[in-house]
Amino acid sequence: MATYSVYYAGISLTTHQKFTIAQAVTKIHADVTGADAYFAQVIFKQLDQHDCFIGGVLLDEPHIFLCGQIRLGRTAQIKKQLLVELEVAVQKASKLASHHIWAYIDELAPDQMIEYGQILPEVGSEHAWFATLPASIQEKLKLLNF
Repeated sequence: MATYSVYYAGISLTTHQKFTIAQAVTKIHADVTGADAYFAQVIFKQLDQHDCFIGGVLLDEPHIFLCGQIRLGRTAQIKKQLLVELEVAVQKASKLASHHIWAYIDELAPDQMIEYGQILPEVGSEHAWFATLPASIQEKLKLLNF
């Protein structure tokens, strides 16, 4: 599952903005990678502006840092598309200028991730992996797809 952590400082995000960002990130991840929507989660963490430094200097303007951890196996083009679309979506929801939004993608080998009690599948093997899950989990995940 991709985990997108949204760290923000010098700005307050409303519940509606968080919901909008979470929905956009999930949809973008699913559309761009082809993975089901339940393979994406979004976590928000507000930072104290006085705890953020860029170049060793205290941050003096609002910033959002989006850090995405995805399964290894996607092309460079897919990762670039993810970054661009994610930045645009966060910008739209937060109303911040693009230079205040920084986004990163990290890749993890699927065999180094476990969710729903199962090691995650290689990219492209999601349907076979899904079939190994207990029926109760399969039903729950089906409800999470767009």
